[in-house]
Amino acid sequence: MYKNNYHRLDILGAGPAGLGVGFFAKKKRIPVSIYELSNRVGGNSKTITKGDFRYDTGAHRLHDKHPMVTSLIKELLGKDLMKINAPSKIYHKGRLIDFPLNIINLIQNLQTQDVLKIGYENFFNSFKKNVDIKSFKDLAYQNYGPTLSELFLINYTEKLWGMNSSYLDPSISGNRLKNLNFFSLMRSMVRGNNNIGHLDGSFLYPKYGFGIIFDELAREIDTKNIFLNSRVKKLIHDGNKINQIILNDGESISPGMIINTLPLNILGNIFEPKPPKSIIDSIKDIKFRNVKLCVLYLDKPKFTNAASIYFPEPNFPYNRIYEPKNRSASMAPKDQTCLVIESSVAQNKFYNYSSDESFFHQVTDSLIGEGLIKREDILGYDLDYIPNAYPIIDLEIQSKIGPALSYFSSFENHVMHGRNAEFKYVHTHDLLKNSEKIIEKFIAEFK
Repeated sequence: MYKNNYHRLDILGAGPAGLGVGFFAKKKRIPVSIYELSNRVGGNSKTITKGDFRYDTGAHRLHDKHPMVTSLIKELLGKDLMKINAPSKIYHKGRLIDFPLNIINLIQNLQTQDVLKIGYENFFNSFKKNVDIKSFKDLAYQNYGPTLSELFLINYTEKLWGMNSSYLDPSISGNRLKNLNFFSLMRSMVRGNNNIGHLDGSFLYPKYGFGIIFDELAREIDTKNIFLNSRVKKLIHDGNKINQIILNDGESISPGMIINTLPLNILGNIFEPKPPKSIIDSIKDIKFRNVKLCVLYLDKPKFTNAASIYFPEPNFPYNRIYEPKNRSASMAPKDQTCLVIESSVAQNKFYNYSSDESFFHQVTDSLIGEGLIKREDILGYDLDYIPNAYPIIDLEIQSKIGPALSYFSSFENHVMHGRNAEFKYVHTHDLLKNSEKIIEKFIAEFK
């Protein structure tokens, strides 16, 4: 619980978390300044324009989870916020499997022996009670049994996160496996409904890309209050509160309430005096998974009809492909399309890309070898690097971050907020909802 004797907010980072707080602060007429390292807002949720093509730096989409958040974005975007129906697929041995999983589709595309094993395992799973779920692997096995889990969930998860799923916390699934298991799939089939939870192919998406949401939030805040190319070099404190923010040009700012969205593992380097050694030691081993993108521009009107295609098998040098045009026709010319191909590269045990050129060739050679594209289809390509894309939430994460979060949150004018700062996997709709709560708390505690 923080005290509030402050009249303004200083926000570190202009990604979704920082812009969300800034927006709700502006609505309540709270003065706000935002300091952002890069040359534009949006963090890892930007939309990039390349000629007549647009693409997001991630396969982002918005699910109608919080009425307040949905209403907010509808107000910002108006008719440019569209309801989209585009399912996702899993690429398995040359076939596209429905995701969310569909029993009939599985029977049609899997070997008979695998189908029988899946049915047998899940039948006996239904009689197990009080299963102690400690890891993501436990969660997957409990919901789907070993065979189905190993076919689709375990290998993809280990490929994405770069470590054994037995050591990953169940929370990395977000809400993806909540109330979702083999028998919920069976019930949905009987009812003739394969739309389960928020995993179905129905979602909200802006006409000109997901990043437009955050561009609009920035405009509502007023861009004169957002200072780009501003690296936070030091946070000077007295053990109780932070008295100065030092920026890259040496500028010193006397802050109000600080909302910090910076990655947790860098705070030990910018706090002055330094945190206790025990705090520095607790966060030195936390890691983020970085992502590399290969964007292919293709001289063909369509690749597939899928929103995203997942590639769980380790022989593919990428995790996921999404086609922006399947989210909005405005993302590419009528007779052309582009693919955004994602690969986890940091501490990557699967692939070693010695250069950008090597990355491009491994990706394209794989796609061509599978018969998914032709070399003559490729008009050009771009590469992007997304740092700190996923916090690696292993089984020891709470012992690592608990003391650090407690320490950094103990300063009376310092609040940690967002995926990178709090080191947790959180979706956009939840992030914006939490941003509103921060402002509500700020007002309630104002003295």
